[in-house]
Amino acid sequence: MSDTTPDSSMAEVYLQISPNILASFPKFRPPVDIYYFDDRVGRVKRYHEADKRLGTEGQALVATFASEGVLFLLRDDYRVYAKHLSKNLGLVLTEDDFTPQEVAEIFFQALSDRLNDFLAQPKEQPYEGLGKDISILVEYLWVDPARVECLVDCLHTEYDLAGHSVNTLFVGLALFIMALKGKLKRASLLSVAMGLILHDMGMTNVSKFILDNTSFLVRTDRESIENHIDAGLAKLKRLGVSDPIVLQCLTEHHERVDGSGYPQRLMNKSLSLPGRLCGVADSFSAIISERPYHEPMDRKKAALVLMKDAKRYDQALTKLLAVLLTQGVAPVLQAS
Repeated sequence: MSDTTPDSSMAEVYLQISPNILASFPKFRPPVDIYYFDDRVGRVKRYHEADKRLGTEGQALVATFASEGVLFLLRDDYRVYAKHLSKNLGLVLTEDDFTPQEVAEIFFQALSDRLNDFLAQPKEQPYEGLGKDISILVEYLWVDPARVECLVDCLHTEYDLAGHSVNTLFVGLALFIMALKGKLKRASLLSVAMGLILHDMGMTNVSKFILDNTSFLVRTDRESIENHIDAGLAKLKRLGVSDPIVLQCLTEHHERVDGSGYPQRLMNKSLSLPGRLCGVADSFSAIISERPYHEPMDRKKAALVLMKDAKRYDQALTKLLAVLLTQGVAPVLQAS
C-alpha cells in the first residue's frame, strides 16, 4: 500500500461513504461532517460541516470522492447516519464496512420508525413497509444467526411502545434461534419476527395516563390494559393477517405456564413456543426499561428474576436468556 492510499487502520475512526450511502443523505445538507482522503498529503481532511448547505458544485465533488472510494465520515457519528440509513435498510446487506454494532443500531432505528408509522396508521401500506424491513432483518440473520447477539447488545432502556417492541423482537429472536440451535426455517423466522414486533400493538388503545400510573390500578384500568390483546387482534383481522405464529405472539405473551396469565389462562403445553418466548422477551424488555413506576433493572439481574419465577415462565427459555446475557449465543449454536 502506498503512502497516498487510505490506510486500513482508518477503519477504526472513519466509515467509508459509498455512493449508495451518500444517496441516502439529504443532498443539500448532509447530516454529518464529511471527510475526504487527500492523496497529496496522505491524510484525511474535513470537506464539509454537518447540516450546512452544500452547493451543486460541492455535491458533484463529494459524489466524485465517493465513487473514488475516498469519502468518509466519523464512526462516532454512527447514531446520526443510522437514522438516515434506516430509510434504506437494504444497504446493511450490501455494504460491508459497517461494524455489527452499527448495523444493530441501524436496525433498531429503522424498525422503530417503521413500527411507529404502522401504529399511527394501521393500514396495508405501512404494514407492508414494516414487513419489508423485517424481511431484511431475517435475511441478515439467515446468513449468520450468531449476529443476533449484537442486536441484543443494543437494547434501549428509554421506554416507548416502538422501542419496547423492538427490544422484545431482538431478545425473542435470540431465544428462538437458541431454542432451535440455529436450525431455522426462513418462513418461521419471519413469522416469529413479525409476531414479536407486533405483540403489543393493541397498547395504542390504552391511555398514557393509565400506562404511566404509579399508584394501584383500579379494576377498570386493569381491564383497559388487558383489552390491548383484543384490540391488537381486531386490527390484524382488518388487515387480513392470519399467520398463526403472529397471532400466537399477540394473544399469548401475557399467558403464564401456571395458568395465572390472561386472557385465556392457558398453561403448560397449551402455550405455543412463540407465545412462551414472546412472554419471556416482553417481560424482560419491560423490566430493563425506565418507567414512571420503576427504574431500569440490570439485564443479568432481570434474567435472574425471570429464571427464579419458575411457576410463571418457561424455565428452558429463561435459562437460555441467562446464557445469552452471560456467554452469548455461541455455546448453544456450537453445541448443535
